[in-house]
Formats: sequence, C-alpha cells, structure tokens
Amino acid sequence: MKITRIIRVAAVVATVAAHCVTTRLSAEPFVRIDKTRLTLTLLTTDGDTLAHYPIACGRGYGQKQRQGDLRTPEGIFTIVSFTDATEWGHDFHDGLGYIRHAYGAWFIRLSAGNGIGIHGTHDPNSIGLRATEGCIRLRNDDLLSLKPKLRRGMRVEILPERFDTIPCPPLVAMADALDATRIAAKLREAMLVRISPVVR
Repeated sequence: MKITRIIRVAAVVATVAAHCVTTRLSAEPFVRIDKTRLTLTLLTTDGDTLAHYPIACGRGYGQKQRQGDLRTPEGIFTIVSFTDATEWGHDFHDGLGYIRHAYGAWFIRLSAGNGIGIHGTHDPNSIGLRATEGCIRLRNDDLLSLKPKLRRGMRVEILPERFDTIPCPPLVAMADALDATRIAAKLREAMLVRISPVVR
C-alpha cells in the first residue's frame, strides 16, 4: 500500500518537474489547490499570495481514477473555459433531490477531464469539508471575487492529501522549485525514507 502511494505521488511530482523544465514557469500568476488544507490560493511565481479562499473538494481520498469516484484529481492542469452556471442545477444524491442554482454564478472548467471544475455552491456550510463529487467548491461571494483574476490557460496545481500520501509540505517545496535536479533529489530522498522500513 505504501509503495503504491509513493508511486502515485511520484507521478504527480514528475508532472510538476516536467512542467518546470518545459515551460520554465511563465511569469503569470497561478492557482494552487491544497486538498489537505482545503484552500485555493492565487499566487505569483515568487510565491506571494494574491488571493486565498477556503474550499470544499471531493469526498473520496486519493487521485481521481474515473468519473463518479468522488475524488478530486491531483496534478497540474489549466483553465479551459468559463461558463455561466447561474441556472445550473444538480441532484447530489443526498436525499434532497434536484437543487436549483447549485453551482453559483460560474463553472470554471479545468483540463482534468471528467467534468471537473471550480464553482460556487448552494450550501456554504459545506466549505471546509470533503463534500463534493470531485469538483472544487467555493462560497459564491468568493467565486465572484476570484473569477476576474483568472484567465483561460492559467495553470492550476492540485496538491495530494497529506492523509494518504507523502506529506504535502515537501511536495509544496518541490512544486515551488525551478531546478528539476533538486526536485528529483528530494523525490529520491522521500522515497528512500518511506521504502526503507518496508524493505527491512
């Protein structure tokens, strides 16, 4: 089980490293979603915070495997489109039936596939919880505040949970690093720390 988790985190970190090398991280701001802390942060490439919001994310833990698994995907994605979701509704299969205006004013679709996006909510009390079917959910006022700061093609990083992977802080540091060699070294070190007890 631990080896599987290490491999999954390695894949996410490899994606971060590849992105750093191939694009050199554009000078534009980017979004970081932290599934452990349940936060969405808009950052400059220097790490300065431009905006910070609490979120809700998928009820399922771990990397998304398929549509309907209630997990929020992990990795690096981009914003694909902005859709007026004012009239959208949904049945969340929680016994309450079809909910009108379930997504707030906007659905910000990500390149993650499986219909994953950033949107508002009919239930502000769900913010700060593992409550969605996989999307990233904001309070409606926060969504309206965030949307003008975003653009198509903007990078969105979704970090793995601390609870079933290598802890988030080392991954955050790796994601911030521009030197792919340092990323690889930190990954090897983290893997050796986790693998050694299993081998013994």
